[in-house]
Amino acid sequence: MIACWNNPDETVNECKRADHLAIIIPFRNEENALPELLRQLKQQIEQTPGATLVLVNDHSSDASVQIAIELTKSIPQATLLQQEQTFGKKQGVDLAMQIVQTDWVVTLDADVRIGPNWLHRIASLTYSNINELLILPLHIGPGSSLIGSLQEVEFASVMGVTAGMAIAGEPVLCNGGNLCFRRAAYERVKPQRKDMHIPSGDDLFLLHALKPGGKIKWVHDPHTRVYTQPLHSWKALTAQRLRWMGKTGSMRDPWLQRTAWLTFLTNASLLIGMAAVATGYVAPAIILLAWGMKVLLDGWLIVKVGRWLCIKRLKRFYFLLIFLYPFYATLFPLMSQFIRPSWKGRKTTIR
Repeated sequence: MIACWNNPDETVNECKRADHLAIIIPFRNEENALPELLRQLKQQIEQTPGATLVLVNDHSSDASVQIAIELTKSIPQATLLQQEQTFGKKQGVDLAMQIVQTDWVVTLDADVRIGPNWLHRIASLTYSNINELLILPLHIGPGSSLIGSLQEVEFASVMGVTAGMAIAGEPVLCNGGNLCFRRAAYERVKPQRKDMHIPSGDDLFLLHALKPGGKIKWVHDPHTRVYTQPLHSWKALTAQRLRWMGKTGSMRDPWLQRTAWLTFLTNASLLIGMAAVATGYVAPAIILLAWGMKVLLDGWLIVKVGRWLCIKRLKRFYFLLIFLYPFYATLFPLMSQFIRPSWKGRKTTIR
């Protein structure tokens, strides 16, 4: 995983138009986030014209719909759909897929920000690409507080695992906040999928439906990354992570399960070791050695990813976060087996 971050960035043939690409943005109560994202997209569509933009409203109760209507008037080939009979992001993406005619689709979360050349780069990457799904990078940050820095450092390590496993030929993770796939591939696997009743998981369920025999690739290009702000409360962070871990637990991919179990057991072992030292059953030197190895290996990966993502002040809170992370990585998977968190006023379903 560490070695892959020494690879050179992706090279692509330049593409001046994006007629082969559709951008799907499901949203629910995003009146604060939508204006900036749509402003960025409008500017980039003017520079790289031709892309289709589809916004899907998931029963918003704020001013999101009015904002979307107003701001898309000046964007060519922009459509606003309403989820009248369905709920959740996955069904929103599926509704948009029913009208999309382009060869390639990229999904974005409504609260992300795109880089200056994001659309041009995505259009160039997909113009003559032989793959079926492209895993794109996402950066949570910048984190200026303890909770923000925890998310920034943690997600840098998630990106490290995401890229490393995909490059090794066993992709296990991706993020629907920035995900690209062929329309034909989506339509091919949809009849066999058994997860469409689960509102979330539009990203991971699609990845694992395509994985048997599909062509899936990590895009090692920082120009394709998007950014999203970290959550500002422990309550919101807990609910989000429980949703994510709940999705993972409902999948049966052996490599995903091994990765999850390895992470859980490694961190749980450190906590058990600390308890054993406190009760005198284990010599402190053994646990200090284990902690030291973890700090060095995790730090090496996170620094590599952080530099690639241009994360600043990565070392801030790092040693405190390394100490806190085993508690977080042990407790949350256990909680996800019993707690069903809500998302924007809805109870989540993961089975």
